[in-house]
Order: sequence, then structure tokens, then C-alpha cells
Amino acid sequence: MPWLFFYASLSIPIFYGVGMLFGPKSHFAVIDFWRFWVVHLWVEDFLEIFTTVTVAYMFVLVGMVPERTATRLIYLEIILYSIGGVVGSMHHLYFSGAPAVHMALGAFFSAMEVVPLVLLTFEAWRFMRLGGAKPGETVLDTSNERFPHKWAVMFLAAVGFWNFIGAGIFGFLINLPVVSYWEIGTQFTANHGHAAMMGVYGMLAIGFFVFVAAYFVPRDARTERAMKWSFWSLNGGLAWMVCVNLFPIGGLQFYDALVNGYWHARRPEFFAQRTIRTLEWLRLPGDVVFIVGGILPLVYLAVRMVANRNRQETVPAHAAVDPLTRAR
Repeated sequence: MPWLFFYASLSIPIFYGVGMLFGPKSHFAVIDFWRFWVVHLWVEDFLEIFTTVTVAYMFVLVGMVPERTATRLIYLEIILYSIGGVVGSMHHLYFSGAPAVHMALGAFFSAMEVVPLVLLTFEAWRFMRLGGAKPGETVLDTSNERFPHKWAVMFLAAVGFWNFIGAGIFGFLINLPVVSYWEIGTQFTANHGHAAMMGVYGMLAIGFFVFVAAYFVPRDARTERAMKWSFWSLNGGLAWMVCVNLFPIGGLQFYDALVNGYWHARRPEFFAQRTIRTLEWLRLPGDVVFIVGGILPLVYLAVRMVANRNRQETVPAHAAVDPLTRAR
């Protein structure tokens, strides 16, 4: 598993680096070729593998998922990418005149890439006693005294949830050929992008931060409260933005495109309508919750980390166990 993590991490800068293979005087065809690598092979394929490997590694390290289960799901993700990852990027080729069957296959394989991470999240969720374990199974005690990484695991579970919703459902929604004809570039696209980017990679980064913070800040009520508020506010604010603003406007744009044409749904006049402006303002409460309740507690934790940077945490005797052995 450490080698899988290393290879997945190495692929990120390599495939992002292809964006530097063109200059200001390069031909547009060359620029767009390498741009496609960055936007689709980097974002959609290698970041998907990296996310699955990283979340699996974290779950194993904290003893939430058996190493064998995590490794199998990583290989399942690699197989899905190897067989259909490049094919999965073909749903972006609508305006290139690609055959409909290519885009349909691309939409299917792109949506299937989220399956291993969803299964991994379900396995961890079951181990957390939130849904209960099967009779006879030994479950890790996730009380704050014995298990300081509860909220890190919760953020990683949120990664799996938003990966299924934002990348899977909302991504599949805009990827089918007939749907792309009416929806590409509308708020449905922004709906998919925001839910997938913040929901997956944003929650992943914050999960890492909270995991590290547990070793630097005192385990008191203020730390627990800050992590709890941040988790629910970030997820609640993101859900509010998606459900109250982006998805409803995308639906109205879709209807307008069907009635008046795609060009009409993208005009500035469409966004000047009273209904659309009202939906835009309705996004404000979610943004306030996201920033005040979600971001400020993280800033508070960061300040406490700096203030306690010389603090040494002793590991309780019952917790001084190899996490890989405990996971097994």
C-alpha cells in the first residue's frame, strides 16, 4: 500500500506538468491537446485514483478498514481506470463530433470510477458504529478518549459521499450525449464541478488537516466543538449551495434551452430574471454557514496548532498498537 500511495502521488505532478509543454506561440491544436490531458486525464482519472488510494491508506492507518479490503478496492479502482479511464474521458468530446456511442461509453465508465471509493466509505462507516456492525465483529472504539481521529474519519467519509453525489450522479447527469446537447456549460456543469471539487478534494484536504491537528491541539471540548462545527457547516453549506442555488438554476436553464434554444439559456438576460436573481440571493445563507461555521473553526484550530507546536502528545498504552495489525 505505501508503494501504491507513492505511485499515485507521483502521477499527479507528472500529468499536471504536461500543461507546461506549450507556450504562448504554440498552435491551438497543440495547446488544446495538452489542455485535454490536464483537465481530463489529470483531474478525472489520476486524481480519482489518488483520492481512493489516499482515503484507503488513511482508513487503514486509523484502524477503520482492514488492509486487505482497502488494497482490493484500490486495485478495483486501478482496473476500472485501466479498462475504462481513457474511454471515460471521451464524454467530453461532444463538440469534436465524436460518435454518440463513444460519448455514451465515456459517460458510463466515468461514472463507474466512483464505485470503489463509495464501497470503501461504506466499509469505514460500518466500522464506526454509526450504522452498527455485524454480530460477532470487533469494532474500533471511536470515543474521543480512545480514538482522536473521529472527525478526520468523518471528513474522509464525506469525501466518499460527495464523490458519489458530485462526481457520480451530477457528473453522469451532464455527460450523456443528448443531455450534453442541452446542458453543457449551464449551471448543471457548475453544480457538478462545485460538488465534486469541494466535496471530494476540499473535504480530503481538510480531513488531512484535522488528522494532523489531533496531534498538536489539546483534546478538550473546544477542539471537539471546532471540528464538529466545521464538519457540519462545510457539508451543510455546500449542500445548501447545490440544492438551493446551482441545481434549481440548472433545471430552469435546461427547460429554457428546450423551449427557446441553447443560445437563449446562456444569455445574460436569462440571469437577470427575478426568479434567477432570487435563487442567487438564496445562496447567501449557505455561504455564511460555510464561511463562518466551517472556515473560521479551521482557522481557530490552525492558530491553536501554532500556539501548541512544541506540545508533546503521549500515546495511551491501549492505543500503542500497530494500526495495520489492529485493522486486521
